[in-house]
Amino acid sequence: MAEQIRRKRISPVELIDAHLEQIERLNPRLNAFVQVDAERARRAAQDAEIAAMREVTLGPLHGVPVSIKSSLEVAGMRCEAGTRLRAGIIAAQDAPVVARLKNAGAIVLGVTNTPEFLMAWETDNLLYGRANNPWDPERTPGGSSGGEAAAIAAGMSAGGVGSDGGGSIRVPAHF
Repeated sequence: MAEQIRRKRISPVELIDAHLEQIERLNPRLNAFVQVDAERARRAAQDAEIAAMREVTLGPLHGVPVSIKSSLEVAGMRCEAGTRLRAGIIAAQDAPVVARLKNAGAIVLGVTNTPEFLMAWETDNLLYGRANNPWDPERTPGGSSGGEAAAIAAGMSAGGVGSDGGGSIRVPAHF
């Protein structure tokens, strides 16, 4: 996607809008995202488009839409790790991995669903409920990065950041 943007074959604005439309269409059924910041993503896409037109590269991920597991800090977004104990917590700054993605030109669409404290093989919690597998919504996308897995598999995000201490990325990849 970044290469297509650099070659001016696709617009970062159109790319972000396509992903936001996919989120709007599918997230009510999949419950992968717990927060989307469409306005901020569109502003970043406009900046990426201006840079591309000026032939300025913002980095290797110039204009690529990504999502972040809601246990990782994204400045101004929820960082609740699926638990009522952290309900309403908004990150004051970006985690290093998020800052690096942004510095590489990626555009954060939003944050994704997790099980409570990331401690389950399925993604379900009392704050936001269950994330569903896009291939069969009656099944789980796994956990604990299940919201990320569902978002990426459904084309709501081009890529994302999860975490894995005991299978949290490997289980959703398998499911």
